[in-house]
Amino acid sequence: MKISSEIENILSRVLEGKELSKDDAIRLMGIDIHSMEMYALMAAANKKTRKLFNSFGEVHAQIGLNYAPCPNKCKFCVFGYAVNKNVEFSLDEVLKKARWFVEEGANAIFLMTTGDYDFDKFISISRAVRNVIPPEMPLVANIFDFGMAEAKELLDAGFTAIYHVIRLREGIDTKIDPDDRLKTIKAARSVGLDLSYCIEPIGPEHTDEEIVDAMFLGKELKPTVMATMRRIPVPGTPLAKFGTITQLEQAKIEAITRLVMGDDILAMGVHEAYIPCLLAGANQIYAETGPNPRDKEIDTTKGRGLSVKSCRSRLIETGFTPRNGPAKSLQGPLRQMK
Repeated sequence: MKISSEIENILSRVLEGKELSKDDAIRLMGIDIHSMEMYALMAAANKKTRKLFNSFGEVHAQIGLNYAPCPNKCKFCVFGYAVNKNVEFSLDEVLKKARWFVEEGANAIFLMTTGDYDFDKFISISRAVRNVIPPEMPLVANIFDFGMAEAKELLDAGFTAIYHVIRLREGIDTKIDPDDRLKTIKAARSVGLDLSYCIEPIGPEHTDEEIVDAMFLGKELKPTVMATMRRIPVPGTPLAKFGTITQLEQAKIEAITRLVMGDDILAMGVHEAYIPCLLAGANQIYAETGPNPRDKEIDTTKGRGLSVKSCRSRLIETGFTPRNGPAKSLQGPLRQMK
């Protein structure tokens, strides 16, 4: 069996270092996931990743601070529609989780909240976390939109990066203005914080064109980490009725996203830690504890969330060497200090 000359030419050009055009990306989106072309696409992305990152993999570990109804009403999120109580982890619990992640070998620590979590409280907890993790460990904020003043406070509290995304159908499936998301990203970048970005949350109803548009928007924003995430159909959320894409379908999107990004990233991530995606250009995966937008469990370590050890094992199973010590991909100001 052979792949078409058109697909072969597209992949050959990318492997030679040429940029992938939007038209070519849309053409690749049309590949049958059970075809030879699918595996040629995965192989091309896999080759570029292992060459660029020297076959090292990273585990980024996220701590959810609160489990509560969120006013943003994102139609894919457990906090928007499937939560009816408010639970916050104490400072001692958060610090215990942070230490656990570091001891298990995490390469970066993320702190996540719902959209209306008190910013001053977040800063206070974050400073405490910064003091119990290694000074060179990237600390990443996954919070609601903010401006320049808050960006400077995050920097002063020891953050090196943010996770922030203009999501698929932002403003339609959410109550959030896409322009506000963009302003937040620009504010963070202006003070020196790195950006972790993602094509998410991908569902069966999203068109090839809008997914590719999201890839190229992400490229324009110049993240140091790019990723993809499929939507998990959490019962009680409005978009659950559409179901989810398969791991193979996500692997195709992962591979194309990796090729779109070229060599302008420091890691290529995937939510969740799916083996097909780790063979299609991903080298960075996520451990999670505390609340999770894709899980009804108050502590996702009892549900969907993986431990750092489990993530490191998956990296090894797919031929990556788990990085020891801090991630090189989200160091922000730390990178400029070296």
